[in-house]
Amino acid sequence: MPHCTIEYSAPLAEQLSIEALVTASHRGLIESELFEPKAIKTRVHACDYYQIGEDANNHFIHLNIAIMPGRTDEQKALLLERVYDAIALITATVSSVTIEIVDIKQQHYFKAPF
Repeated sequence: MPHCTIEYSAPLAEQLSIEALVTASHRGLIESELFEPKAIKTRVHACDYYQIGEDANNHFIHLNIAIMPGRTDEQKALLLERVYDAIALITATVSSVTIEIVDIKQQHYFKAPF
């Protein structure tokens, strides 16, 4: 834990490095020092079909960071800051960049033994 899932408008792959976005996002999670680095999982999904406002040239990147409960609002703010700082240069030309932290309810989460 955590799980960082990145969604982006597919045409962005022609404008920026998606691999660099994943690496930077992962680095930001590590730099928050809130998690064991080996427990962090980051992945990405392209969205072929999407709409943002009325301008067909708008693009988006959305990071959903799912974590176990127990972090304070201050820790979550630090996490947002570290991740955004890590991706800011890569995403500077993107119309919409959002990051969301979601607390997972422990009773609703299962992880197979390793």
